[in-house]
Amino acid sequence: MAEPKTVPSEPMPLDMENRDPNNMNEHVRVLFEDAFGEPDESHSIPGVWNMSYKTFRGVKNCCYLVLSVLCGCPLAFCWALDFACMQCCHIWMVGPCVHMWKMNVSCLKMFWSSCVHCMCDPCWEACGLCLSLIRVQNKNG
Repeated sequence: MAEPKTVPSEPMPLDMENRDPNNMNEHVRVLFEDAFGEPDESHSIPGVWNMSYKTFRGVKNCCYLVLSVLCGCPLAFCWALDFACMQCCHIWMVGPCVHMWKMNVSCLKMFWSSCVHCMCDPCWEACGLCLSLIRVQNKNG
């Protein structure tokens, strides 16, 4: 008798340092250098460049923090509902439907395979017999 599988409660412990271990959101990583760049011939004074960097970084980080506080939990709730509904749909509807489809298709596969073998095998056997009588001889030797 097979032992029941144990399902872990969490796939991995919550890592508060590396919050994107699978690099899912590498495409939304925006640094100052990704958005701005001054060519050698067009440099602003160092104070402007430095303040622009600090302003960009500060506003981006502050805005992200405010938006994540306001939207993070409600959106996590909505996405959890969505994934739970999708999981339920796959477990209780899609999975059994796919299994039933495979059962029915396997019957069709056996029927089709029998038909093809009954019609084609005699032709291929006849061709094989005809071609097996061909002899190749080397006249140069």
